[in-house]
Amino acid sequence: MEDYRKVNLAGLDLRDMDLKNIDFRRADLSNANLSGKNVVNCDFTCANLHGANLNGSNLSGANLRGANMSECDLRNANLKGADLSGTKLQNANLCGTNLSKAYIRGTDIRGVDFENVNLKNAIIKLIYDGKYKRVNSLP
Repeated sequence: MEDYRKVNLAGLDLRDMDLKNIDFRRADLSNANLSGKNVVNCDFTCANLHGANLNGSNLSGANLRGANMSECDLRNANLKGADLSGTKLQNANLCGTNLSKAYIRGTDIRGVDFENVNLKNAIIKLIYDGKYKRVNSLP
């Protein structure tokens, strides 16, 4: 796994970069463009992805524990099997996103619309929408 821990990639266009099997723990990817990229098996633990463009990206199996993904464009993204424990998704656009088999625990979902999101077999334990709630499904 390539080591990009704590690297500042804020605002950069990363669509030409090979983004498989990379350790992005605590990296700053805020407002970065990763749209349409195959970003599989990457570790984004506690990374800052605030406002990043991940439209149509494949993040299957990604570790996003504690990541700030607020205001991200995640339309039509594939997050199948991703770990979203403690992830901040506040005001993220998830229209058409695949969250099947994703692990959602302690996730901040304020301002998120789950109407066209695939949650089949997602493991949902605890959400934060202004207060923490134990749930088995999302609104």
